Amino acid sequence: MEVREVIERYYDCVNRGDWSQWLTLFSDDVAGDEQLAGHFSGIDVLRGAIDAISHGYSRFNMYPQRIVVEGDAACVVWRCDAANAAGTAIAYPNEPQRQVIGANFFQVQNGRIVYMRTIHDSLPFAPFVNQSQS
Repeated sequence: MEVREVIERYYDCVNRGDWSQWLTLFSDDVAGDEQLAGHFSGIDVLRGAIDAISHGYSRFNMYPQRIVVEGDAACVVWRCDAANAAGTAIAYPNEPQRQVIGANFFQVQNGRIVYMRTIHDSLPFAPFVNQSQS
């Protein structure tokens, strides 16, 4: 699979909630840095993250706004449309209509993601981090 195809499939799987297919996009020794969860290493960490995403969000979509691929690296600027398990929108508290934008950086080798970094403003994600908010 070419790098762009891997990246497009990543967002397709996320938006369909197809987490088993999503996992196939990563190498077993994947590493990454996630804005909310911190550094991770290994596919088993991502397996565990699926449970947190599936139970922590009632809606979770990431819509690529721009995809840039250079060699084995890709950067994606995305827009997030999500809500926590209670249905509280992932949004800016004082500007609920403001788009939640972030970016992912990917390193892909042999058709698999070997490194991923997520960058975004953490403020809109407070309803996910603290599920007691409504």
